[in-house]
Amino acid sequence: MPWIEIALSPHSEWNEDGLKDWALALGAFLNERGTEPDPQIRMLPGYNVVRLGVTGIEDLTISSTERLVIIRGLSLNGNVESDFARFVVRFALQMGALGICVANSDLSEKSYWRKLGGVIRPDPVPLVGSICREKVGVKQLYKFGLLVTYEDEPILCLEPIACNAHSPGIVSLAQRRLEKMYGGSPIGFASRMAAHCPWIISKVQWTDLLSFSRLQAFEILEGTVNKNQ
Repeated sequence: MPWIEIALSPHSEWNEDGLKDWALALGAFLNERGTEPDPQIRMLPGYNVVRLGVTGIEDLTISSTERLVIIRGLSLNGNVESDFARFVVRFALQMGALGICVANSDLSEKSYWRKLGGVIRPDPVPLVGSICREKVGVKQLYKFGLLVTYEDEPILCLEPIACNAHSPGIVSLAQRRLEKMYGGSPIGFASRMAAHCPWIISKVQWTDLLSFSRLQAFEILEGTVNKNQ
């Protein structure tokens, strides 16, 4: 199934503080059109999932790390879903999102999304071969979120979290300094696929990407923390 991206040019910074009000506004919008939504927000490291409990609209993923709104399971079966899509575009722009990604969209609906500025992106393909350490990079995204790249393409998003134990491997000086700064507890990263990743990766490749990016990730995170103190 294709996925579609609508690039946005917001006039404000990312504002996730109003996410709860935004979810309620979406619910009110759908309620006015004869549905009975039950909006619920599931908060996870670096992103939030908004479930509206409405047939034909699966959920919205609000990715703070990437400043994206991802729509899943939306079928344009009638005016309600079409109006909902325009509503989401408008509110995403007000939130300061850089884009909207529509996953699992039917190819027959592409003309509708193109009218909203959507561009059809190719499906990801399997990444062939072992991960080469020299091709792995790390960049800072929003706040403390990080992006792991491979061959300069986005592949994983990282978000720092408190852990019960260290991951296998070397504990760098940057990591030790950060842990000392925050009371001595182990710090690690929650990881997930980047929205713009062009590949499908295996569990082994995922593990290697985390291993090869760990040292650089902690160095960048330490620099970001020091700048914000």
